[in-house]
Amino acid sequence: MEYVLVCCRLLVGVVFVVSAVGKIRTRGAYASFRAAAGELAPRLPPATRALVPPAVVAGELAAAVLLAVPSTAGAGFAIAVVLLAAFTVAIATAVRLRRHVVCNCFGPSSTPVGPGRLVHNGVLLVASLAGVVLSFGTGSASVALEPAGVTAAAVIGVTGAALVLLAEDITELFRPLA
Repeated sequence: MEYVLVCCRLLVGVVFVVSAVGKIRTRGAYASFRAAAGELAPRLPPATRALVPPAVVAGELAAAVLLAVPSTAGAGFAIAVVLLAAFTVAIATAVRLRRHVVCNCFGPSSTPVGPGRLVHNGVLLVASLAGVVLSFGTGSASVALEPAGVTAAAVIGVTGAALVLLAEDITELFRPLA
């Protein structure tokens, strides 16, 4: 189970780092994310809505930092679960209401949210929930991990993160030409 935990830590941590950096790498990227966040949470009061973008970025970075340290990974996964649940509800609402809203999850984008983004969040949510269970469910006994097992778990976690991050581009390859 420790190897699954390593895999989940890398999967969620890498996605959250790339996501946060994509949102803040330039003023334009952050402005684009702020606008998208406002569109995804239109019913929030304006003062609360203004707090969402910095809270999301801070939460993503905090989760990633906590996931990098084995003893704090459980807290990192817990933050990830809260963020991903909120993202999923906001996106599901936009999809259900057939609102044309872009997410700008990893920086400026022109692709509206859809069922694919819900699958994307579902994968990350399952990995985060598994991480919470494994982090808090495995006793305090430290298990010696084999280097080959850690390497395999790391490769799977990073590959999973790459697939999640490139999911929009991958699905675009299979869309019919307009």
